[in-house]
Order: sequence, then C-alpha cells, then structure tokens
Amino acid sequence: MLMLALGDSITYGYGATSPERSFVKLLQKQLAKHGRTTLHLQAKPGWTSKQLNKSLNDLPQCIFDESEIVTLMIGGNDLLHAATTLLMGRADKIAQVCDKSRSEIEAIVERTKRPYNTFAIATLYNPFPNFKLAERIISQYNDMIRSVAARHGLVLVEGPKLFRGKEPTYVEHYRNGVFRDVRLVRNPIHPTDEGHLALYQGFYRAINRARARAKANKRRSGRQSWQA
Repeated sequence: MLMLALGDSITYGYGATSPERSFVKLLQKQLAKHGRTTLHLQAKPGWTSKQLNKSLNDLPQCIFDESEIVTLMIGGNDLLHAATTLLMGRADKIAQVCDKSRSEIEAIVERTKRPYNTFAIATLYNPFPNFKLAERIISQYNDMIRSVAARHGLVLVEGPKLFRGKEPTYVEHYRNGVFRDVRLVRNPIHPTDEGHLALYQGFYRAINRARARAKANKRRSGRQSWQA
C-alpha cells in the first residue's frame, strides 16, 4: 500500500524530536500493521498551498494512481505570509486569503483524489489560543477546508479539537498563546512529540472509520446485487 503525505513543515516532521515521532511516520507504522505500507512524503518547510500544488507537477502519475491513503495538512504558511493583511482584522481581507487558498487546495485534491483511495484533510489548530483575532482567522480558514472536504467527500480531521486546551503541551516553544510570541527562531507553531502523537491519532481514527465504512458499504452492495 502506498501512502502519500502532503503538506508543509508539520507534515515534514518539524517539532518532533526525531523523524520517527512525526505524525506521518507514526501513521505509516500503524498502517503497516495491516500490510506493507510505503510512504511518499511530499512536504517541505515553508510551503504554502500554492507551492505544494506546484510541486505536484514533479511527481510521476503512478504516485497519484497508486496511493491508497492520502493525507493533507496545509495552510499555516498561507496565513503567516498574509499576516500583515490579516492583522487588520477586515473580513474581506480574510475572505480573500481563504479564497486564494481554496483554489490551490481544490486543485491539489482534484489532482490527487481517486475513487478508491482514502483522502484525509486536516483543519488547522491554533497555536495562539489567547489571541482572539487568530482564533477568528483560523476558524474562517478552517470553514473553507471543511467546505472543500464536504464537496469532495474527503475524510475530515479536526485539528482544533485535538489541540484545544492542550496547547502548552502540544505546541513547541509555547509561551503565552498570543501572536506577539512570534520570534525569528523558536517560533511557537510546530507540534511537540505530544502534538504529533495527537495528530497521528486523529488521522488514524478518521481514516480507520472511513475505511471500515467503505468495506461495510461494499459488502452491503454485494449482498444487494446478489439478491437482485
């Protein structure tokens, strides 16, 4: 089985004390218990959704066609790059950023989704839970992700639910949970080992439920065809 992991620095494994403790590697290891699982990691620190989408041009078609599991977690850098605009707090500016990301994420999904694969997309956790504007911006961005997931029949992993109330433990270099905590280095953004573990658990539970439903539906469809 081929697993395709798409994203930015979080998917790449930043914040984990070793590559094996990243949520992607933990997920691969767990899936391998049910059969040999090969991982293709298409993620790079700093990537926006546009950069991730563009990078897919470098992949051979067989990667898309043979992937049975796809994970996608992207958007943090889209928001960080637009921070100057977003911090104005204007709803129209937030909507513009969301719309730009939506077009890129839609393109990624359309390029990667197959009827036979399980595609899981995560909403973004908020590393600044005590900054109301950040909560508002990320909430609006996540609503966009949810709409994409609903439109394309993707498995949704709710990042905020996994992290809410546990940010001091789950976010590396966490300080006060406000945007002014941002630094040139040691930014309070990436998951700790505990945060990666929580992401892995969220992805695995969601994927496992989806695959179980798909199997049940297939059996049910087979029985109905036989009875007919």
